[in-house]
Amino acid sequence: MPRNTSNNPSASLLDLPAGAIPSGTATDKALLSAATKEAYKRVNLLLSAYFEDFSPAQQRRIREAIGASASPKPPKQAKVPKAPKAPKAPKAPKAPKEDLPPRFWLPFSGETWSGRGRPPAAFLAWEGTVAHTEWKKRHPGERFPTYPG
Repeated sequence: MPRNTSNNPSASLLDLPAGAIPSGTATDKALLSAATKEAYKRVNLLLSAYFEDFSPAQQRRIREAIGASASPKPPKQAKVPKAPKAPKAPKAPKAPKEDLPPRFWLPFSGETWSGRGRPPAAFLAWEGTVAHTEWKKRHPGERFPTYPG
């Protein structure tokens, strides 16, 4: 889209290369200041009018270019002091854990296991042996021998 030029005298200063504006006189500095203010107003007007039309990636790049944070932060609100918590009721003492009856056992060693938690090391070691493989052929749906009783 071609750029629309303005009839405003400050717009002609924007079209000139940076080295073409002689600096030093008060009128030149005033003209440059006026042109800068006018350009700032235009950019601000365009960004506020069309910012939502940009993609999120473009919006992020615009924020980075102008030095704003990557994500807009809501204004800080005054902290409301928290109400003091009611004291907790004392906990009742826990009942001692009852020993669970054994569910599995290893016939050759007599090692037992209730079936809760991790299997003991003896059970895991027995899983890879020839005795386990032969037992598994006779008991296809079970992992370990059940405790008799």
